[in-house]
Amino acid sequence: MFSIEMFSLIASQEVEKPNLFPFPFNMHLIFSALALVFFIYRFITQKKPFQLILAIAIPLSMTIWISENRTWFYTLGLIELILLVIAFVTSLIFKDKTPAEENSSADEAAEGNAES
Repeated sequence: MFSIEMFSLIASQEVEKPNLFPFPFNMHLIFSALALVFFIYRFITQKKPFQLILAIAIPLSMTIWISENRTWFYTLGLIELILLVIAFVTSLIFKDKTPAEENSSADEAAEGNAES
């Protein structure tokens, strides 16, 4: 399973150190710009707050390129995690009612008015 060649390869200088971020800068820039445009468009059309949060959160990840400091890397990860949790919670809070839920609430309102 483990061979001497594997250990010598690990010890040699040929092994590249992994980058701090898995995407190259150009790919990250294009992805962030597309996400920004998409989520702003969706926010304009649907007016849901989680879309605006994601429109901010995804381009904010570009700040990883400012510094290779591990502290900033983990701080940004924590900020992104918080923003994603907030976006998830707001998506649940501002969820559209299904037609069945709208009909049942309209029926309840009609029954309440009929009893009065």
